[in-house]
Amino acid sequence: MNDFEKYIRELAAHEDKKNKFFLNPRKRILVNAGIHLNWIGDFLANPSIKYKKVKILINKILFTGTSPDWNKILIDKCERSVKKFQELLKQDKAIKKKFIREVSYSNKPILTRGPDKKDFYRVLDGMHRFVGAVIKNRKTIFAYVPLNDGKHLPICEAHVVYDLIRGFQRHAKDEAGKKELYYALKLLARTYGNVIELLENRFNFTYVADDKIQKIIKKVIKEIKQNNTDKLKS
Repeated sequence: MNDFEKYIRELAAHEDKKNKFFLNPRKRILVNAGIHLNWIGDFLANPSIKYKKVKILINKILFTGTSPDWNKILIDKCERSVKKFQELLKQDKAIKKKFIREVSYSNKPILTRGPDKKDFYRVLDGMHRFVGAVIKNRKTIFAYVPLNDGKHLPICEAHVVYDLIRGFQRHAKDEAGKKELYYALKLLARTYGNVIELLENRFNFTYVADDKIQKIIKKVIKEIKQNNTDKLKS
């Protein structure tokens, strides 16, 4: 290992140590969700979204994505359906043997989102436990379900906003870039519950001393707040 690679390794360890104290459990979940490109952070990072442990019928839960080889069976072949998967297990001994070997039989609750308009839930965490319950022909499973996710938006990591701002500063500080940054920030502000707070408190002039960017930020804040006010009145 050369000196620079050693330096990088030590720096990474130092950053990990700092983050351990900076990030609470919800923030760690949000960071890891970004690494793994899953939706768990969307539903767990916002403390305003409350959960309750309930017993759900197994056949009212849909399979969600896991590993590529599982996805080919659970999603592509069985179309997320518990019933179709159970029928497949009866027909294909090799697939049944594979899943019996790979699933978990823990009784720990799973995490879901939903129900949707057809009263189906989707697994956010615990697919191995859920498939294990299906294989054991259980009729119900305990799950944490959101109670008010329809009233609260998910939150995003601050770097998502910062990445856009840095991109504008570095390579797009022109008229087209102004429009693109405005629409990008506005989309984030419409779809994540903490973006306005980030723009006001973390990306104000104290931290981002750039008149062009601040003009865009103020425009986004004003329009989103006005839209929210109009919704409350309607």
